[in-house]
Amino acid sequence: MKIWKMAGVLSLCMLAGCGNLSAEDEQQLKDGLKDASQQLGSAMEEAGAAWEKAQAEIEEEMAKINWAEKIFLEENNHGKPVRVIKSDGMAVEDMDAFLKDIQVSDWTKVDALPEDVTESGTFALRQNATIELGETVSNTDYKIAQMTVYEEGYVTLEILDGMTKYLDILIPKENFVAVYQVPEDVAAYLQACAA
Repeated sequence: MKIWKMAGVLSLCMLAGCGNLSAEDEQQLKDGLKDASQQLGSAMEEAGAAWEKAQAEIEEEMAKINWAEKIFLEENNHGKPVRVIKSDGMAVEDMDAFLKDIQVSDWTKVDALPEDVTESGTFALRQNATIELGETVSNTDYKIAQMTVYEEGYVTLEILDGMTKYLDILIPKENFVAVYQVPEDVAAYLQACAA
């Protein structure tokens, strides 16, 4: 509250002209402004510390999300199945067989992609938008993620704007990339699909 009082005194002085302040009043004003500045600095430091703590908590919670299960398992996508589009633009026709063959529940989430891995293919993961009021079918289709397959048995999922919807304003984009080590047969299957 003292900050606002000092700001008010300063404003009043600026409007009325402070050329006639006594030395004591001038010193009191300077001390008050210095005190207000220190209080504001402390408040900014506290706010910065609170923001850093919140960011750390968000990153910790984001690390717990299993994006592969959220995207591929039907019970998590609210009746809006995911379509998998190969790099040649062709859609995977039999999604049931694809989901069975990629064995998402056997993927192991790892902290980072090892260095010197070789990309062997990409897939675009698409989903219809939520049906809006008055619609019976959504005509909007979103690319929600990109899946990249690596020869060494790794898969990355980069979650895109279709899923994050403005969250990346507050949450750093790297929190929307998940890295998985997949079984050998899954890696071979995905590499064959991507080719």
